[in-house]
Amino acid sequence: MFLFAYTILITEKVNRTIVAILGATLMMILGIFENHIEAIKNYVDVNTIYLLMGMMIFVSVIRKKGLFEYLGIVTLKVFQKNGYVLYFGLTFIVALLSAIIDNVTTVLVFVPITLAITDTLDVDPLPFIFGEIMASNIGGTATIIGDPPNIMIASAAGLNFTEFFINNGPISFLNIFVMQLFTILLFKKKLNFKIDREKVKSFDPNSAIKNKKGFYISWLLLILTLLLFIFQHQLEMESSTIALFIGFLALLILDRNEVEEILKEVEWGTILFFFGLFIMTGGLVQTGVLKDLTQILVNIAGNSMRSFAMMLIGVAGVISGFVDNIPFTATLIPVIKNLQHINPSVFSDLNPLWYSLSLGACLGGNFTPIGASANIIALAMLKQFKNEEIKFLEFFKYSFFIVTINLILSAIYVELILI
Repeated sequence: MFLFAYTILITEKVNRTIVAILGATLMMILGIFENHIEAIKNYVDVNTIYLLMGMMIFVSVIRKKGLFEYLGIVTLKVFQKNGYVLYFGLTFIVALLSAIIDNVTTVLVFVPITLAITDTLDVDPLPFIFGEIMASNIGGTATIIGDPPNIMIASAAGLNFTEFFINNGPISFLNIFVMQLFTILLFKKKLNFKIDREKVKSFDPNSAIKNKKGFYISWLLLILTLLLFIFQHQLEMESSTIALFIGFLALLILDRNEVEEILKEVEWGTILFFFGLFIMTGGLVQTGVLKDLTQILVNIAGNSMRSFAMMLIGVAGVISGFVDNIPFTATLIPVIKNLQHINPSVFSDLNPLWYSLSLGACLGGNFTPIGASANIIALAMLKQFKNEEIKFLEFFKYSFFIVTINLILSAIYVELILI
């Protein structure tokens, strides 16, 4: 059923939300789950669902106050040389922010800024959005808080923020640079444009401000949001709690009389798609498919740290492109822990395997348009605001070579530096 649903998603003959919800409900009807309510409770990542809802509301509110247009003009003035420099600047900022706050939040905040810039220049936003999707997932591999699988891995392995960054940070920055080079080659014609500096000089960021009071409040709310996400672990707050709080606080302060209009702008189809996808992936966990897959992995790799680490990067990378990486990571964590009991002499230090799992699971999300939450959100916003879309196979055509190179570089890094 999962493969059939995925085939329909790839062909894009039927709306993806319909496919995901029908696939999920059919799994329930046919008895894959003993208890439907427990299945929803166990497999639907409500933290992600509420994070998306809250941030979509927040972005919709402050977008109307001109903040994104303002930031777009300022960014354009900084990277005004040509299309290549602008692309490098935007994707690097997205990667950096994705390491500090989670990649979904980064995309939700930065895509509207990017669209404001491309509108101003009257250029195709597709290369920029695609590059930012890639950058958000690669940047998210650098830190514990950058991507949900990293939080799970660090918790299971007892790794702190600094230790994780020292080991995963260098390869993440190398992967970003390689991705930027290859995407520039892919979109050479679309990025090969000069920016009229005289025209840019005439742009006044203040012209984007529609209401000074609302604009300054939007700034304060954005800064508050970033601070809450940066210090969420010290504050012991979930991402979803922060997003819902900030979204509805912005609604109360800035648009309390337009609640219905703002709620209409939320991508409910995307949220329902996530719901169905979580349930379908849960079916693979419930029936033991993912567990069997990891056991096959153990059997093939044998008692070799090097073999297991290399295979982990490759398999985690490929599977995470098609299956949500959160349940997949959750399935592999106990498998890796158990290796110390199987062969304590070979697997005395599991750290290389933890970093291999992180790199594979996070980078693999770039394989397909539904491989990671950030991909789905960025493409939904491109569709919502510009009525443009990147088809499944078109995205895969662009991403395949980039992700493959990133995974190979990561495997070499783990073998030479971490093992």
